[in-house]
Amino acid sequence: MSLEILSQASITLISASLSVIGGLALLLTYVKIPIFQTSVHRLLVFLTIADILTAFGYIIGTVNFLTLNDDQRNTTDPMCEAQSFITTFSSLSSFGWTSVIAIHLYLLIRSHRNFEKDRLVKAWYFTIGWIFPATITTVVLAIKKLGRDTHGQQAGTGLWCWIKLDYKDNRIHPSDIRLMFISGKLWEILTYVLSFSVYMLLKITTFLERQRNSNYSWGRVKGTDLRDEDERFCFTWLILYLLRLWGTIRFFFAISGDGSNQKITNADNILKYFHCAGDCAQALGNFLLFCVFDKNIRKKYGEIFCRYRYDRNQNVLLNTSESTNYQTTFRIKRKENDAMLM
Repeated sequence: MSLEILSQASITLISASLSVIGGLALLLTYVKIPIFQTSVHRLLVFLTIADILTAFGYIIGTVNFLTLNDDQRNTTDPMCEAQSFITTFSSLSSFGWTSVIAIHLYLLIRSHRNFEKDRLVKAWYFTIGWIFPATITTVVLAIKKLGRDTHGQQAGTGLWCWIKLDYKDNRIHPSDIRLMFISGKLWEILTYVLSFSVYMLLKITTFLERQRNSNYSWGRVKGTDLRDEDERFCFTWLILYLLRLWGTIRFFFAISGDGSNQKITNADNILKYFHCAGDCAQALGNFLLFCVFDKNIRKKYGEIFCRYRYDRNQNVLLNTSESTNYQTTFRIKRKENDAMLM
């Protein structure tokens, strides 16, 4: 096994594992800390679930790849197909929920009303976030196109599986390029554009409001449950860009079909490592942005830890006290028994 494959596998497994841990920590934060339980953070929970699935799928795909021999790595096995179904669905879902969060925040700020009880809006959110991705992924599965690149070029992926590709004149077949767009890249690019545009509009709106009222903050927007710290959502597009840009560049390298260009080949070989690290790390990025970098959440973490330490110390003292009382009682009874025998 080559050093290149081992390096890519190590980067993917470390990044994906940290992302799963970070995602689970974010979900636990939502459950345990009431100030985190707002409508926009509820949408963030759905996004995090999708990102955890993506990271988990990449772990499965990478481990499966490492267990195969050289010939099997250019074919699609059942585990590869299952992993591709999970990660194609979860990636589309992640794009959907990222877009939903941007739209939701814009509606909150502009309309000054919470859509938490609006069933029609919630139905649209769930359609974009879950139903639409599931429909696309199921169709691709039904036409038996989920799988591995048979030429071993990992077009648009790392060591994991995505679309089963056919080649024509050493180029990816046009029908497969369309399928790659429909099953991921088109919606990813639209998410880039939408999230950047909406969050820039929100930053402009916030700037103009602060020109009129220096005390303006998101936490003071009437009719919403926003917190001041929710302005951090304006940076989610940046996390998305920084983590997934490398895979998007590699995708366009792959569909250009110019394998004879040594500069492109060398750039692609370097970008593979960034791609392996970034594609599965969004849950970790969101955990850092919305939990670790939020001073109020960090404070709550500290309170929970101190309460845990206090409760643990109290239990130790209680157990020690009970043990001491038992020993004292035992000695007293023993003395009484000895006195009766005498």
